[in-house]
Amino acid sequence: MRSRCVLCDRYFDSETSLKQHKRTSLAHAFNCMPCNRRFDSEGALQQHLRNSSAHAPSFDCDDCDRTFDSEEALQQHLRDSPAHAPSFDCDDCDRAFDSEEALQQHLRDSPAHKPSFDCDDCDRAFDSEDALRQHLRNSPAHAFDCNDCDRAFDSKEALQQHLRDSRIHQQETETPLDIFFRSFPAFNYDPSLPPATSYADLQRQEGWRRNSAASDDAWNRYQDALQSELNLWYGAENDLTAWHALCRAIGVDPLPKTCEQCEEAARRTHVNIIDLIEWGRSGNEEKVQTFRDVAELRAYTKETGKIFRNTFDQEDGNVVLRHLLRKIFRGSL
Repeated sequence: MRSRCVLCDRYFDSETSLKQHKRTSLAHAFNCMPCNRRFDSEGALQQHLRNSSAHAPSFDCDDCDRTFDSEEALQQHLRDSPAHAPSFDCDDCDRAFDSEEALQQHLRDSPAHKPSFDCDDCDRAFDSEDALRQHLRNSPAHAFDCNDCDRAFDSKEALQQHLRDSRIHQQETETPLDIFFRSFPAFNYDPSLPPATSYADLQRQEGWRRNSAASDDAWNRYQDALQSELNLWYGAENDLTAWHALCRAIGVDPLPKTCEQCEEAARRTHVNIIDLIEWGRSGNEEKVQTFRDVAELRAYTKETGKIFRNTFDQEDGNVVLRHLLRKIFRGSL
């Protein structure tokens, strides 16, 4: 197969002959391969390489998509063009500055870049970390908060009373009434029901007859549980926390600051003791129903069957028993 020289349009008997031709022929000595052009001499080829725009040095600015005539012109452009000037931008504010100093001054002075000392709970902003900490220490809004319940209290005593008494904080603790009702395995006990309702349901289930031994025993145990439950929710009369619990139950607002003031506020209140116990167990925000006089309270107690056995001992210092227990039935104290 014969080999052809494309530039000369000549054919050779072998590939070796073609290569020899390309090495020695003047036709191949002065070729510009990028342009696919052939020159007669070295001088002509060099003249072409110097003058042809295809071989001129490239002075392009790729960012601007511009071409320059010389390296000096390109460098001048890179130095002077705003497009290539150092960037002094504040990305947060979407603003540009003329110098690094101006940008730094902005970052130091602009309120948008100042550290934030905000109290999210109060929706207030403070000038410094110290001011915020002072607020958190001293503000009543933060002093007596129950984070679990998202509630704020007026005093440490009120918060502690809430933590002791609220069902939310006693989910793992059985109260005396819980223990009593659960001592009957077959009884489907619901702690959310009022104690009097649960006892009536238990009485029907067990079929106790009036004055029977089983009925009397259960009644006595139920009343003992009520007594213990009352002591659980409302403490001693010399305990301001106990007084505040009682005042909340009967709707005294604002809470008095001393035990004596609490006693004065609650002295003439008529309220059912079982209702007070139910209020303590439920954590209800609404106050307990109160009555104008003993006669009205007596009628309510008989109608609802919410009976608390009156075995008050004068030595008992319970705040409720000493100040709110009333005679409902004959023979009671």
